[in-house]
Amino acid sequence: MTLAAGVMALTACQNELYNNPLEDFVADQGAYIDTEGPIQIFVEENKEYHLKDIKIGLSQKKETNNFVSLTAGSQEQLDRYNAANGTSYLMLPPEMYDIPSEMEFKASVTKQILPVVLKDITFSLKGEYALPIKVSGGSVQAIPGSNEGIVILEKLTRTKVLRFNGSGSENAQMFPNDFKVDYWTLEFMINRDEYFLNNMAIAGTKLVENAGPHDEIYTRFGDVTIDPNQFQIKTGSSQIDVDKKLFAAQPNTWYMISIVYDGKFHRIYVNGGLVAEQEIRSGAYGLVGFWISGKNQYIREVRFWDSPRTEQQVKNYVWKMVNPEDEGLLLYYPCNGKKRDMDGNITEDVSMIWNWATKYKKTHPDANLDLPAQGSYPEKEFVFPLQNE
Repeated sequence: MTLAAGVMALTACQNELYNNPLEDFVADQGAYIDTEGPIQIFVEENKEYHLKDIKIGLSQKKETNNFVSLTAGSQEQLDRYNAANGTSYLMLPPEMYDIPSEMEFKASVTKQILPVVLKDITFSLKGEYALPIKVSGGSVQAIPGSNEGIVILEKLTRTKVLRFNGSGSENAQMFPNDFKVDYWTLEFMINRDEYFLNNMAIAGTKLVENAGPHDEIYTRFGDVTIDPNQFQIKTGSSQIDVDKKLFAAQPNTWYMISIVYDGKFHRIYVNGGLVAEQEIRSGAYGLVGFWISGKNQYIREVRFWDSPRTEQQVKNYVWKMVNPEDEGLLLYYPCNGKKRDMDGNITEDVSMIWNWATKYKKTHPDANLDLPAQGSYPEKEFVFPLQNE
C-alpha cells in the first residue's frame, strides 16, 4: 500500500539559522534530506505502508560513486523536535519500521527515494508516534540544517459506534454528594439522521443534593426559541445558543462538540473551531453523576474532564481517542462496545457503556463510573479522522 493519499503536510523543518542550507553549503559534495518538513500520515493498525515521499539528495552532480549513511530513531532528535514544536510524540518502536542504514549513489545520480516500510503498527493510547531520520555522513558530508527529517504517524481509527434505541442511559450516583469541580470540559461526537424536533438532548451531569439550575450542565439541539439543528447548552441558570451562521447541524454528519468552562467563561467548539464564548457564572460545579440521552443516534468519544482543555488540546483531539490515564480525565466513554480494565487490557463487551478513565478509579476503586447498556452497535464501521468517500 502506498501513502500517496496519506501524506497530509510537508512544512519547513530546516534549521532557522540557515535561509537556504544548500546555498550556504560550501563543501565539494554534501548530502541532505529532500523534504520541506514533517511528513504527517494517517495509518491503520496492523497494515503495511511503503513510504515514497522522502528523498535523499546530493548537492553536486559528480562522476563518482558515493554512499550516504542514515540513522533513525534518535530519542535526542525527537526530544528536540517535541520541545521546539510543543508536541509530545512517542518514538516509533524499531520493530514497526524498516529503513536502510546506507544508500549508494552511482555516478551522476543526485537524488533517490529513501525506502521506509511501516509494518505491524499498534498504537499506544498515551500518544501518537514519530520516526526521526537523519543523514549522518558516509563518503560525503551531511549538510547542516537539511540533514534531519521526521515522519509523524497519526492513528486512523476504524470502529463500530453506539446507536441509541430511544432509551437514555444514566448513572446518578457516581460521586459523593459533596463532589465539586472548579473547572470542566465536556466533549462528545455525534451523528444524527435528522434534526426536526426540539429539545433533542445529548448528554449532561446529574446534580449534587439540593443543587439547582446554577449547577446544571444540559446539552441539546433545539428549543422553543431556536431551530432544531441549533446547539444549546443550559447552565448557570442561563443558556448559550450557538449562532446558526457559525454552526447549523446537518443530518448524517459527524460533529465533535467541546464545551470548556475555565471558572469564568464558557466556550463552545465544533470540530475544534470556536463558535461561542460567554460569561455566565463563576465558581465550582457540583455533580454526582452523568447521563447520555436516548434521543441520540450515533454517539462516541464522550468525555468529561475536571480541567479546562486549551484550544490547542481541543483541536488536537477532535477525531482522536484520548489517553484514559490522563490526569484531568474524569469520565471517558468511547462507546465502541469495548471494555478497558485498570491494567489497560481491552476486550469486546457490550454489557455496559464502559468508562475508560482511570483517574477517579485509582483513588476510589469501588466507584461505579460505567453507564447501563442501551442501544446497539451496528455492523457498519466508521473511520476517523473522516475520510473522503
